[in-house]
Amino acid sequence: MAEENFNEPTANPQVKIDWSLYQELKKLGIIHEHIDEEDIRSFNVGNSDYSKHLIQPWTIWQAYNLNAWDADIIKRVLRTKQGESRESDYEKIIHDCKERLRQLREERSTL
Repeated sequence: MAEENFNEPTANPQVKIDWSLYQELKKLGIIHEHIDEEDIRSFNVGNSDYSKHLIQPWTIWQAYNLNAWDADIIKRVLRTKQGESRESDYEKIIHDCKERLRQLREERSTL
């Protein structure tokens, strides 16, 4: 049995995805179809390693329509940043969560 080469983009032109799924993946930046444009998801500015992954924090932010507080927590969970410990990331997450809880309590008390 011949082994298929799945690394080639044209290895199996019969494989198709639903048009609405294609449009959503394009909107989220997972599919980059403009050869003449810079693919900003292929590199990082700074020491994070997001560009090594198919799903980046901003993909999740956009897909779930997250507020800034929730987006920041996702970012901190997903990143590996040279020079910062995981402990530091979790301390920052706790700090952000405590502030967000304070805000939610304040909003609830003013209703």
